[in-house]
Amino acid sequence: MNPNYEVLEQLLRLDSEAGNATVHWRSAQRELVELAKKTAANEELIGKTRTDMSYLEGEQRRVFKRIDELEERKAERSAKLFSAKNDEEHRTYKREVDHIDRDLRDSQRRTEDNDAQMERLKNTFFNAEEALASALAATSDERLRAEKAQLESNSKLGEIDELRTSYIDRLEDRLSQHYRRVAKITRNPAGPITRVVTKACGNCHMGLSPQLINTILRGEEVHFCPSCNHILLPPQNS
Repeated sequence: MNPNYEVLEQLLRLDSEAGNATVHWRSAQRELVELAKKTAANEELIGKTRTDMSYLEGEQRRVFKRIDELEERKAERSAKLFSAKNDEEHRTYKREVDHIDRDLRDSQRRTEDNDAQMERLKNTFFNAEEALASALAATSDERLRAEKAQLESNSKLGEIDELRTSYIDRLEDRLSQHYRRVAKITRNPAGPITRVVTKACGNCHMGLSPQLINTILRGEEVHFCPSCNHILLPPQNS
């Protein structure tokens, strides 16, 4: 059996432990990101709703002022209508009063529409505030979890790195260099070493030739996957 295999087995074990050590920390970080997105979305919604409410309040004040002016004009024209000297004056003032009445009805409808819209905006605003408060509270809890997970992961990874370095130094130069190169680019959380699984590379799942598999099983020489360059080890319990 090639002596490098024993070292590679230990490195595979350490790399797997290192991958597991970061799982909880990564999960907590992802949750933090999602909560941050929700927080930002609710803050944006609150800001926009507050702006819309301010505009609507100003619009409502303008409509109320318009209604006051129309009622004042109606009272004035109604008085002139009552004291009209002839039919022509009466018809003229009557048309003016009718126009004012239409404007008043339109203005009243606008106030009703504004009131309904304001009620919807208030509900949106209050719901967004509640959601924001929940997100902020959850973010605080998740941050504590993430920080704890990170500390635990860093401690574990520090121990693993020391052992890993000692094992890498025991490999042949070509293997140690290859290990370091692949370790920089692999997406596999278990690192640059993988096992043969059902006659294929355990990392990229590309099928391996029978000759290559037999060589690996005999343990005569360490080989790399022709497709992904991961270091190949025999199947578990082979």
